[in-house]
This record gives sequence, structure tokens and C-alpha cells, in this order.
Amino acid sequence: MKGLPVPMGIKQRREQERWEMRQEMRQSILTAAREIAAEEGWQAVTTRKVAERIECSQPTIYGYFENKEAILLALLRQGYEQLVAVMQEAFTSTDDPEIRLLAMSEAYWDFAFRSPELYQVMHGLAGISFGRYGHPDTPVEVKQSFALARTALQQWAEAKGVEIAYLNDLVEARRGLIHGLITLALANRVAGGPDRTKHILQETMKDLLFAWSHRSSSR
Repeated sequence: MKGLPVPMGIKQRREQERWEMRQEMRQSILTAAREIAAEEGWQAVTTRKVAERIECSQPTIYGYFENKEAILLALLRQGYEQLVAVMQEAFTSTDDPEIRLLAMSEAYWDFAFRSPELYQVMHGLAGISFGRYGHPDTPVEVKQSFALARTALQQWAEAKGVEIAYLNDLVEARRGLIHGLITLALANRVAGGPDRTKHILQETMKDLLFAWSHRSSSR
């Protein structure tokens, strides 16, 4: 009967099952690496320890990832994918461009403290780096996070009637403020702990936006 779904053949079903099993195993490897890092730090993560954690052989790990660096790169991409998702949620939570930027900053902060070991990988604190932003080899997920922040800042500038010829610089400055305070708070280097540091972030972000809205577009 026309329009009915075609039943999946035995071969197709088996291929689908094999693909799903590989995806599950791949995720198990990544989860194990994160668990070890959360307990002992990233310097303690090895393919041998990951294999022991999920009760498989070390060569099995190499069937999915060439080495530890490949595992870290996969986690970096996964982390940025999750970060983009929470930032996108914050982006769509309000029509006010300034409240949106503050909400995105808070979402960035909350993500870092919800997944600190993942945040470390994303920002080169685990020994893996993709190079500089804008490099051809930069993972697409990283580019997406930058583009989303840039769009939010551009919409804010348009709403304020501010002409900004160096928008990318402001995006980097904003990211630097957020990342710097997160890094200090994660290392317990700010008196008052994370709660006070988060408050400092939000108030400083308001001050930055106020300053940017009152400065000339010329440098």
C-alpha cells in the first residue's frame, strides 16, 4: 500500500545495530575519560585507565580513538556542542538584547561549573589545543559558539544605536572576562568563592555594556 514505511531488511537492521553499538562504546570511552579526570585530574587520564574503567582491552580503545589526544579533541567538540545548546537557549529566552547577553554569560558560567572537567578540555587546560580562533582547523562547534556570541552582541549594538567597527574585539573581550573569572573561581582564587565571583561577573558585564554603549565607534 502506497505511503506505508518499507520494512528494514535484516542486513540494514544489523548494520544499524552495529552502528548504535559503536556509538555507545564511543560514548562510554568519553564518559570514562571524564570520570577519571573528575576524580584525579586530566594528567591521570590514559588509554589504559580508560580501558580498565569500562572493562575492555587497550587495543579496543584504539579502534575508536588513535590516542589520548583524540579522546580529548572529541570531548572538546562535545563540550562546545553542549555550550552552544545552553547559550542558544539563553539567546531565545528574551527579546531584550542586553538581558540576553547577561543570560548568555550566566549560562556560560553555569555550564563551566556543571561540567568543570569538560570546560578544562575546551580551554586547553587538559593539554589539548586546536590552535587559535579563526584557524581553518578550528572545530565547527567552536566557530558556532563564537558566531552566536557575535550575533547577540551585534543585535545589542543595533538596539542601542551604537556603531561598532571592531565587533570581534568586543566578542573576545567579553569571552576573556567570562573565562578569566571562571578560571579563577574554579581554582578558588577569589575571596567569597564562586557565588561572589558570579556576582562580580554579572556586574562587570553590565559596566562593560554601559561603557561600550557610550564610547565612539572610532578607536
